[in-house]
Amino acid sequence: MHFDLPTIWAFLVTVLIAGYILTDGFDLGVGILHGLIAKTDIEKRVMLNSIGPVWDGNEVWFITAGGAAFAAFPELYAALFSSLYIALFIVLLALIFRAVSFEFRSKEADPGWRKLWDQSIFWSSLIVALLIGVAIGNILAGIPIKNTAIEGEKLLGFVYTEKFPISFINLVNPFTFHGFYGLLVGIATVLFVILHGVSWLLWKTEGEIAERARNVALKLWLPFVIMYVVCTGLAYTISFKVSNPENIKYLGLPEDTLQSIASMLDSNGVLHHALFRYPAIELTLIVLAALSAVGYLMAVKNMNGARAFLFSSLTFVFAGFAVFFGAYPLAVPSSFGLEHSISIYNGASSTLTLTVMLVAALIFTPIVIAYQAWVYKMFLFKISTESIKREIEEAHG
Repeated sequence: MHFDLPTIWAFLVTVLIAGYILTDGFDLGVGILHGLIAKTDIEKRVMLNSIGPVWDGNEVWFITAGGAAFAAFPELYAALFSSLYIALFIVLLALIFRAVSFEFRSKEADPGWRKLWDQSIFWSSLIVALLIGVAIGNILAGIPIKNTAIEGEKLLGFVYTEKFPISFINLVNPFTFHGFYGLLVGIATVLFVILHGVSWLLWKTEGEIAERARNVALKLWLPFVIMYVVCTGLAYTISFKVSNPENIKYLGLPEDTLQSIASMLDSNGVLHHALFRYPAIELTLIVLAALSAVGYLMAVKNMNGARAFLFSSLTFVFAGFAVFFGAYPLAVPSSFGLEHSISIYNGASSTLTLTVMLVAALIFTPIVIAYQAWVYKMFLFKISTESIKREIEEAHG
């Protein structure tokens, strides 16, 4: 790996994406669980109040990750938003409905009114988690983009070749590899956010809600581990063909990296095990993710929410950076040929832009993280049905 500006920003964007999934991930999980384990209106309020002070701040990570990707890797941003446009639009609508549901649910006491918004919270949380996983899976498996510079067109950049509705259908088409793999990663993501949400509920609530959440985690832990193993195993099989070895130069990679990839091509120009070019790092991160998942299970059994949250976070961090090291230096592999892929080099902004952004990030990011940590500390106390009932009585007192 190279310690240069594109690599630094690839790492930082990965951290921002991980930050979003770790923070908004647990409240997406609570949103899904809210429709599964809460039996009464008071219990639903307990669950929503547990994430009430932080859920909107968590979504700032999503906006920041998108903004950083746009500024640091404009070619990447343009290609992904054109190829995943409908999926991302649905995610945006789901996030809007989810936010509206949180605000509108308690405006009326009518059971029908509240049931409507409860269903909206459940489905919007589920859709966001599923489609984010689907998008990640499709990207890793390779999407049909072309680098028009190879064909002599220098102005169009990277072009997504499929048109709506085929473009969206193929994202979830189980009869194509990238669609099938996307669905598997989507399911694994949903299972993860549910387990992550359980750890938050164990940390923030008590009584029957915490006990039911624990039972959900005990039932879903093994399916999640199985899905993680399956997704990792299939990732090992992912290979990319180079149509013309002379065109690898369009990846814009440093000379030693270019030679390293060229040396891995077989006689047919195929890069086998494309996401496992650093096997020692990959294996270490995969094992650490597995050990963290075991630590999570033990913490859940002991009803230790703080430890469960720590281990669920570590599980994703290790698995997420296994993806980062596996894909590096590719950002978006192309199913048309490795040479059509977007790398962190041919998709990056100018050196000046990356430098100015890095200075700004070093100044302001610690401030934002410190503020968010302070917010979590202020609101990190137990909530129960009894405390909610007391609040209601005091409000009507």
